[in-house]
Amino acid sequence: MSKIPNSKSLSYSGFCNTCNKTHSLSSEKAIVHCLKLMEQLQATGRLDFETPIEKADERLSTKHLYTAIGGEMLGVLVCEDSFGNEVILRAFSSTHNGVWNVNGWVPHLVNEIKYMEIVNEGNLLIHPLTKLIQSLKKNSPQWLEKTLERKLVSQNVLSQLYALYEITNFKNEKKTLSEAFNIKKGIPNGTGDCCAPKLLNYAAQNNLKPISIAEFYWGK
Repeated sequence: MSKIPNSKSLSYSGFCNTCNKTHSLSSEKAIVHCLKLMEQLQATGRLDFETPIEKADERLSTKHLYTAIGGEMLGVLVCEDSFGNEVILRAFSSTHNGVWNVNGWVPHLVNEIKYMEIVNEGNLLIHPLTKLIQSLKKNSPQWLEKTLERKLVSQNVLSQLYALYEITNFKNEKKTLSEAFNIKKGIPNGTGDCCAPKLLNYAAQNNLKPISIAEFYWGK
Protein backbone atom coordinates (compact mmCIF):
# COMPACT_ATOMS: atom_id res chain seq x y z
CA MET A 1 0.00 0.00 0.00
CA SER A 2 1.27 3.49 -0.79
CA LYS A 3 1.57 6.17 1.84
CA ILE A 4 -1.41 8.50 2.13
CA PRO A 5 -0.54 11.96 0.71
CA ASN A 6 -0.35 14.98 3.02
CA SER A 7 -0.49 12.82 6.16
CA LYS A 8 1.46 15.51 8.03
CA SER A 9 -1.54 17.83 7.78
CA LEU A 10 -3.96 15.35 9.37
CA SER A 11 -4.64 15.65 13.09
CA TYR A 12 -7.21 15.03 15.81
CA SER A 13 -8.10 17.85 18.17
CA GLY A 14 -10.50 18.71 20.97
CA PHE A 15 -11.17 21.58 23.32
CA CYS A 16 -10.42 21.01 27.01
CA ASN A 17 -12.76 22.72 29.47
CA THR A 18 -10.25 22.26 32.31
CA CYS A 19 -7.35 24.24 30.85
CA ASN A 20 -9.28 26.16 28.16
CA LYS A 21 -6.99 24.90 25.42
CA THR A 22 -7.39 22.90 22.25
CA HIS A 23 -5.21 19.79 22.34
CA SER A 24 -4.24 17.95 19.16
CA LEU A 25 -2.44 14.81 18.02
CA SER A 26 -0.85 14.35 14.63
CA SER A 27 -1.84 11.35 12.53
CA GLU A 28 1.43 10.95 10.60
CA LYS A 29 3.10 8.18 12.66
CA ALA A 30 -0.16 6.37 13.34
CA ILE A 31 -1.04 6.19 9.64
CA VAL A 32 2.09 4.10 9.01
CA HIS A 33 0.88 1.57 11.59
CA CYS A 34 -2.67 1.73 10.19
CA LEU A 35 -1.32 0.67 6.82
CA LYS A 36 0.52 -2.24 8.45
CA LEU A 37 -2.68 -3.22 10.25
CA MET A 38 -4.56 -3.13 6.94
CA GLU A 39 -1.98 -5.51 5.44
CA GLN A 40 -2.41 -7.92 8.37
CA LEU A 41 -6.20 -7.82 8.03
CA GLN A 42 -5.99 -8.44 4.29
CA ALA A 43 -3.58 -11.34 4.76
CA THR A 44 -5.47 -13.09 7.57
CA GLY A 45 -9.09 -11.88 7.34
CA ARG A 46 -9.50 -11.81 11.13
CA LEU A 47 -8.88 -9.62 14.17
CA ASP A 48 -7.10 -12.33 16.17
CA PHE A 49 -4.30 -12.59 13.60
CA GLU A 50 -1.70 -13.06 16.36
CA THR A 51 -3.47 -16.27 17.47
CA PRO A 52 -2.52 -19.58 15.78
CA ILE A 53 -5.04 -20.39 13.07
CA GLU A 54 -6.15 -23.59 14.83
CA LYS A 55 -7.17 -21.54 17.87
CA ALA A 56 -8.81 -18.71 15.91
CA ASP A 57 -12.29 -17.53 16.90
CA GLU A 58 -14.71 -17.67 13.95
CA ARG A 59 -16.55 -14.63 15.32
CA LEU A 60 -13.42 -12.52 14.81
CA SER A 61 -13.38 -13.03 11.05
CA THR A 62 -13.74 -9.85 8.99
CA LYS A 63 -16.01 -11.54 6.41
CA HIS A 64 -19.20 -10.05 7.89
CA LEU A 65 -17.77 -6.55 7.36
CA TYR A 66 -18.25 -7.07 3.61
CA THR A 67 -21.93 -8.01 3.85
CA ALA A 68 -24.99 -5.77 3.99
CA ILE A 69 -24.15 -5.16 7.68
CA GLY A 70 -21.27 -2.97 6.53
CA GLY A 71 -17.79 -2.28 7.87
CA GLU A 72 -16.42 -0.72 11.04
CA MET A 73 -13.90 1.83 12.21
CA LEU A 74 -10.47 0.69 13.41
CA GLY A 75 -7.89 2.90 15.07
CA VAL A 76 -4.24 3.06 16.11
CA LEU A 77 -2.61 5.15 18.84
CA VAL A 78 1.18 5.52 18.96
CA CYS A 79 2.41 6.11 22.52
CA GLU A 80 5.57 6.31 24.60
CA ASP A 81 5.97 4.56 27.93
CA SER A 82 7.82 6.06 30.92
CA PHE A 83 11.14 4.80 29.49
CA GLY A 84 10.57 6.42 26.09
CA ASN A 85 9.77 3.13 24.34
CA GLU A 86 7.23 3.19 21.53
CA VAL A 87 3.96 1.39 22.30
CA ILE A 88 1.34 0.74 19.62
CA LEU A 89 -2.31 0.42 20.67
CA ARG A 90 -5.17 -0.60 18.40
CA ALA A 91 -8.95 -0.54 18.80
CA PHE A 92 -12.17 -1.36 16.95
CA SER A 93 -15.37 0.64 17.30
CA SER A 94 -18.32 -0.71 19.28
CA THR A 95 -18.29 -4.53 19.24
CA HIS A 96 -17.03 -6.87 16.53
CA ASN A 97 -19.66 -9.41 15.46
CA GLY A 98 -21.04 -9.35 19.00
CA VAL A 99 -17.62 -9.70 20.65
CA TRP A 100 -16.77 -6.90 23.08
CA ASN A 101 -13.10 -7.52 23.84
CA VAL A 102 -10.32 -9.15 21.82
CA ASN A 103 -6.78 -9.96 22.93
CA GLY A 104 -4.31 -7.50 21.41
CA TRP A 105 -6.92 -4.74 21.16
CA VAL A 106 -7.72 -2.20 23.89
CA PRO A 107 -10.82 -3.10 25.93
CA HIS A 108 -14.28 -1.61 25.80
CA LEU A 109 -15.02 1.24 28.21
CA VAL A 110 -17.84 -0.62 29.97
CA ASN A 111 -18.45 -3.97 31.60
CA GLU A 112 -20.36 -6.18 29.15
CA ILE A 113 -22.32 -8.05 31.85
CA LYS A 114 -23.55 -4.90 33.59
CA TYR A 115 -24.38 -3.29 30.23
CA MET A 116 -26.48 -6.24 29.04
CA GLU A 117 -28.26 -6.49 32.40
CA ILE A 118 -29.51 -2.92 32.00
CA VAL A 119 -30.46 -3.50 28.34
CA ASN A 120 -32.38 -6.69 29.13
CA GLU A 121 -34.20 -5.12 32.09
CA GLY A 122 -35.11 -2.16 29.89
CA ASN A 123 -36.42 -4.42 27.14
CA LEU A 124 -38.81 -6.06 29.61
CA LEU A 125 -40.48 -2.66 29.94
CA ILE A 126 -40.03 -1.26 26.43
CA HIS A 127 -41.14 -4.24 24.32
CA PRO A 128 -44.60 -4.62 25.93
CA LEU A 129 -45.16 -0.88 25.55
CA THR A 130 -44.19 -1.06 21.87
CA LYS A 131 -46.61 -3.92 21.32
CA LEU A 132 -49.39 -2.02 23.09
CA ILE A 133 -48.71 1.18 21.12
CA GLN A 134 -48.94 -0.74 17.83
CA SER A 135 -52.43 -1.91 18.81
CA LEU A 136 -53.69 1.59 19.58
CA LYS A 137 -55.09 4.19 17.24
CA LYS A 138 -52.35 6.59 16.27
CA ASN A 139 -52.52 9.99 18.02
CA SER A 140 -55.34 8.83 20.31
CA PRO A 141 -55.03 9.96 23.97
CA GLN A 142 -53.88 6.52 25.11
CA TRP A 143 -51.47 6.23 22.16
CA LEU A 144 -49.87 9.57 23.07
CA GLU A 145 -49.72 8.59 26.75
CA LYS A 146 -48.02 5.25 26.11
CA THR A 147 -45.67 6.73 23.50
CA LEU A 148 -44.49 9.29 26.05
CA GLU A 149 -44.16 6.57 28.69
CA ARG A 150 -41.96 4.49 26.35
CA LYS A 151 -39.82 7.53 25.58
CA LEU A 152 -39.26 8.19 29.30
CA VAL A 153 -38.38 4.54 29.92
CA SER A 154 -35.90 4.60 27.02
CA GLN A 155 -34.29 7.79 28.32
CA ASN A 156 -33.93 6.23 31.76
CA VAL A 157 -32.26 3.14 30.27
CA LEU A 158 -29.85 5.34 28.28
CA SER A 159 -28.93 7.35 31.36
CA GLN A 160 -28.12 4.11 33.21
CA LEU A 161 -25.99 2.91 30.30
CA TYR A 162 -24.10 6.21 30.04
CA ALA A 163 -23.37 6.02 33.78
CA LEU A 164 -21.38 2.83 33.08
CA TYR A 165 -19.00 4.66 30.74
CA GLU A 166 -16.16 5.99 32.86
CA ILE A 167 -13.32 7.82 31.12
CA THR A 168 -9.91 8.50 32.67
CA ASN A 169 -8.00 11.62 31.63
CA PHE A 170 -4.26 12.26 31.81
CA LYS A 171 -4.57 13.85 35.24
CA ASN A 172 -5.91 10.49 36.46
CA GLU A 173 -9.38 11.99 36.92
CA LYS A 174 -12.39 9.81 36.16
CA LYS A 175 -15.69 11.02 34.76
CA THR A 176 -18.80 9.39 33.35
CA LEU A 177 -20.01 10.43 29.90
CA SER A 178 -22.69 12.62 31.47
CA GLU A 179 -20.05 14.42 33.53
CA ALA A 180 -17.57 14.71 30.66
CA PHE A 181 -20.01 16.12 28.09
CA ASN A 182 -21.04 19.68 28.82
CA ILE A 183 -23.79 19.89 26.20
CA LYS A 184 -27.53 20.58 26.40
CA LYS A 185 -28.66 18.50 23.43
CA GLY A 186 -27.83 15.19 25.08
CA ILE A 187 -25.07 12.71 24.40
CA PRO A 188 -25.09 11.27 20.84
CA ASN A 189 -25.79 7.52 20.61
CA GLY A 190 -22.60 5.49 20.35
CA THR A 191 -20.48 8.01 22.21
CA GLY A 192 -17.75 6.16 24.08
CA ASP A 193 -17.84 3.20 21.67
CA CYS A 194 -15.54 4.82 19.08
CA CYS A 195 -11.86 3.93 18.72
CA ALA A 196 -10.37 7.20 19.97
CA PRO A 197 -12.02 7.24 23.45
CA LYS A 198 -11.03 3.60 23.96
CA LEU A 199 -7.43 4.26 22.91
CA LEU A 200 -6.95 7.44 24.93
CA ASN A 201 -8.63 5.97 28.01
CA TYR A 202 -6.33 2.94 27.92
CA ALA A 203 -3.25 5.14 27.46
CA ALA A 204 -4.24 7.33 30.42
CA GLN A 205 -4.88 4.33 32.66
CA ASN A 206 -1.52 2.78 31.79
CA ASN A 207 0.68 5.88 32.04
CA LEU A 208 1.33 6.05 28.30
CA LYS A 209 1.97 9.34 26.49
CA PRO A 210 -0.03 9.72 23.24
CA ILE A 211 2.09 10.70 20.24
CA SER A 212 -0.04 10.07 17.15
CA ILE A 213 -3.53 8.75 16.38
CA ALA A 214 -5.42 7.71 13.24
CA GLU A 215 -8.57 5.78 12.32
CA PHE A 216 -9.78 4.11 9.16
CA TYR A 217 -12.92 2.40 7.88
CA TRP A 218 -12.63 -1.30 7.02
CA GLY A 219 -15.26 -3.26 5.08
CA LYS A 220 -18.16 -2.58 2.76
